[in-house]
Amino acid sequence: MHKILVYFEPRTKIDRLSEFTMSLARQYHSQILALTVIKPPSAQKRNKVEEERAWKRLYEFEEDAFQYGIKISLLLEELEAINQKTLTEKIIETASVFQVDLLIIGNDAKISLKKLANSVTMPIIIIPYKNLNERKS
Repeated sequence: MHKILVYFEPRTKIDRLSEFTMSLARQYHSQILALTVIKPPSAQKRNKVEEERAWKRLYEFEEDAFQYGIKISLLLEELEAINQKTLTEKIIETASVFQVDLLIIGNDAKISLKKLANSVTMPIIIIPYKNLNERKS
């Protein structure tokens, strides 16, 4: 297993997701691709808070990876319309382009698991959260 794609929502606390991903990456000497998606900034109003939150989560993943000497790539993608269909398609596209061996997502991902499972060939691991308070920050 050479490449692990981990997808998370920008508002998701990533502690458990990161811990599990780092454990697998260390065990199998894998590279991590951390993906999150936001709406693009509009010409009139830039959504700085969402973008900053997304980068904060990506940098948290990066810090965890560096602690263990794991190679990581940060992917902040923009979509005009963010919904179940477009998010699922973006994950499928990213997994295909980077030829990943494993996909890890949090159970709060707003995607179509059925479409995802029917569209990729790699295993998918869904990480649950302990309780509802742990989901969002």
